[in-house]
Amino acid sequence: MSSWLDTETKALLEESPPEKLAPADTATFSLVLLAAYREDRERLVRAVERVVRKGRQDAEYRADRQRPTIVTSDLTHTEAVIGQFELVSCDAISVFLCDDVIAGSDGAYLSGLYASLLQSEEFRETTVHIESIPDNDAGDRFREQFLGDKGPAPPADLAVALKKARIMAHWGDKIGARVSIVAD
Repeated sequence: MSSWLDTETKALLEESPPEKLAPADTATFSLVLLAAYREDRERLVRAVERVVRKGRQDAEYRADRQRPTIVTSDLTHTEAVIGQFELVSCDAISVFLCDDVIAGSDGAYLSGLYASLLQSEEFRETTVHIESIPDNDAGDRFREQFLGDKGPAPPADLAVALKKARIMAHWGDKIGARVSIVAD
């Protein structure tokens, strides 16, 4: 998994907005699942399982909870970024917040915060055009990570969060795929 988190991908995940509510050197973070563009339960369960590393049954429970929900807590900054990458790859919108913010806030405040974060430009729906993906190991990994088993075959247009579109375009360039963000 860490091979996906190159410098550029990390920068795309950390790009503002949404503004971070805690600096990167804060001790621990919680990963909060806000919404999903397309509900592919199996992909979401697999992504949550990779993030929480507690087994399938626990991942199914967390993936099936009403949103927003805390997927897991006590993450390092790097683990939180990787968790957000895993979730956005399968069209799930998530944020990570300092554990202290979540522990020290009431439900009404957190509900408002989550609603506000969900309106971020980074999570706005946009269209990504996939013209081609190479027929090799890198292309297979790209398909599996970003499109899943039920993903469209190129050429195809896909509605995704802007954050995911940027990451797909970045990795498409790296592996020789032709992926572009369609201007609105």
